[in-house]
Amino acid sequence: MKMKMKRTLFAGLILLFAAASVFAGGSKQSAGTKKLKIGYISKMLTDQWFSVESQGLADACKDLGMDYVAIDANFSDEANDAAVDNLIAQEVDGLAICITNQGNGPSVARKCREAGIPLITIDDNFVDENGKPVPHVGMPVIEVGEAGGATLAQYANDRNFFGSGNVVKLLQLDVPSVSVFAPRLQGFKNSVLKGTPLKESDIIKADTTHGNMEDCLPVLQSTIQAHPEVTHWIAGFGNDEGAAAAVKVFEEAGISRDRYLVCGIGGYALAREEFTKGNNSFMTVAMDPGGEGYAAVKILYDYIVNKKPMPETTFINGKVATLSNWKELVK
Repeated sequence: MKMKMKRTLFAGLILLFAAASVFAGGSKQSAGTKKLKIGYISKMLTDQWFSVESQGLADACKDLGMDYVAIDANFSDEANDAAVDNLIAQEVDGLAICITNQGNGPSVARKCREAGIPLITIDDNFVDENGKPVPHVGMPVIEVGEAGGATLAQYANDRNFFGSGNVVKLLQLDVPSVSVFAPRLQGFKNSVLKGTPLKESDIIKADTTHGNMEDCLPVLQSTIQAHPEVTHWIAGFGNDEGAAAAVKVFEEAGISRDRYLVCGIGGYALAREEFTKGNNSFMTVAMDPGGEGYAAVKILYDYIVNKKPMPETTFINGKVATLSNWKELVK
């Protein structure tokens, strides 16, 4: 019940941008000829974000009387391609995808167009073989980062991070292979530099391959160890995995909560774990992956059944969750 109420709340925050246009190919059949089926391919279905997102798709399919099938590509481009072929062979009526490699997007779009399957991207967008954006559901990436960065700046000032003798740095982890990560980090940087004395030269940035917890931990350990001169850390990450990993590394390094501030993006189980520990130096921009999944299915359904053009971009926004308000926002 709580998840459905949250999806209803966030559904009101959907913003539709750009002129709507029909994705080439259209549905292979009209509603009523058989029970419709929607497919979803996730780049890592076992990840908490994508698990909740998949549940949103499943709930929407159930509510709309459609069948649902989800496939985990598990960060494998080959598995992703095989999943596309699999769902085409299953004759799905619509496909939602968070692709493993955005560079392979045009190939996926071409296959779907040739098979007559409407396609929508979730979280990680891409273009079709003609360079045209595929209809997309996701978060307003820069704005989300800016919201988190503004809260980080406020907390840092309130806690006198910039007192005499302190050395403060902004720590960020990028995932260069995923284009939506950089704008999230840009948003954090915009707000932190605007709201604090920090300058561009005070940013310490490192790259990860996938951005999951296991990927982030060794990168953060080596990065923090390389900067013993830093007395206070401000850290803004594009997901909760990086943020939770940073907390773990800070605490293992003996850096107390009064000397670090961390903000992620997500607002699911990893964030809940930190809040239940009473960590007032952790925050996250609580998003609604289930709401994203639900919206994607509704857009596909309206296109297939009601011939309603798919909007180019649909944004689901979020709100910063801290120790004082997390119970209202975190799943």
